[in-house]
Amino acid sequence: MNDEIAIKSIRNRPRFKIRTLLNPEEFNAKLKRHFENHNKVLSGFVNKEESVIRLRKNREKFWAPQLQIRLEESEEKDGSYVIRGVFGPRPSVWTFFLFLYGLGGGILLTVGIYGWVEYALGIGHIWVWTNLIGVVLILIGFISAQTGQKLSRGHLKVLRAFIERVLVEERIIS
Repeated sequence: MNDEIAIKSIRNRPRFKIRTLLNPEEFNAKLKRHFENHNKVLSGFVNKEESVIRLRKNREKFWAPQLQIRLEESEEKDGSYVIRGVFGPRPSVWTFFLFLYGLGGGILLTVGIYGWVEYALGIGHIWVWTNLIGVVLILIGFISAQTGQKLSRGHLKVLRAFIERVLVEERIIS
């Protein structure tokens, strides 16, 4: 009996997919019951469309991940459903890194291209050095994202253990 969820190896946002015969109302009721009875570390919300599980506010750090769960009807139309889960950062953290990468890329594209054109025309080369600012912003974002992933590894294990416990105890996976 394998009690582990097969998580696809996508580095930034690991995900899983499990087929079940439970309808969304039954699954959501079971998930809510586990929140109320078994867990003092995690919080979140459960509704018809999507459920989000995260650490409680007093244990949460900036890097703490969350788990988004969706229950969708299976494509085979056989009455089964598919539970899809995605582990990832909170939306505010995700937006911050996208902004940082976009700012670095914008500097590289606009001011950097202007600098290379001036350099190619022989006008000057001072604007070429602005490429360094864009590259540094992108590197800062990348290095801090990798650091955050390492720091939040323990939190990710807590989320994974919780969802595995829910799925195994409710006999969704065996």
